[in-house]
Amino acid sequence: MPKLDPRLQKWLRWLEVIKLQVQDLVMAKHTFHEVQAIIRDNPALHQANSFYKYLTITYVSHVVMGVRRQVKCDTQSISFAQLLGEMVATPELLSRPYYISLYAGTTVEDLADGDFDRFAPAGAKHIDPILVEADLQRLREATAKCEEFADRRLAHHDKRDPKQLPTYNELDVAIDLLDQLYCRYFLLFHASAMDTLLPTWQYDWKEIFHTPWLPPP
Repeated sequence: MPKLDPRLQKWLRWLEVIKLQVQDLVMAKHTFHEVQAIIRDNPALHQANSFYKYLTITYVSHVVMGVRRQVKCDTQSISFAQLLGEMVATPELLSRPYYISLYAGTTVEDLADGDFDRFAPAGAKHIDPILVEADLQRLREATAKCEEFADRRLAHHDKRDPKQLPTYNELDVAIDLLDQLYCRYFLLFHASAMDTLLPTWQYDWKEIFHTPWLPPP
């Protein structure tokens, strides 16, 4: 493998930070919806309860701020949007030779060029910044309401009301897109494919719901 540019080394470090943060959002979304399904499917639980309100507020606050974290751009931030923006500005750092070197010595070495063409025109020396810019724009559009709500109501209480509140579905879409984009760019940086950051649990995390949490009164 050729010696890596320090800026590319930085991006690789950032990718690991972003992975943990996006995976946290993916797991939170999955857990919240699974618990909602438990409540929905058990008529005995269909009664007003302040715990449900707490659970909802906690989830929404957590994921909205987490989404916001991935679209904030400044020199002190590590975020998905900051990473994509730097890639647009300096696409030559992710070159075809770098990508092909990741396949060296593997049984799929002959697939390297074709796989790189997902990120660049055939034969191009480096990634196409237009494709990265398009992904960045998709991310900004999908998260716009979340970012505004976080800025005006969660980070602090702004005098201005949010123009539109994000819906649960829009939160889901934003998190799903972050998951998809992470998998896409993990392939570019590491030549390794994954479908989602949602882990496969090695235990039944819902087992706790089979156990009463309080002894009978």
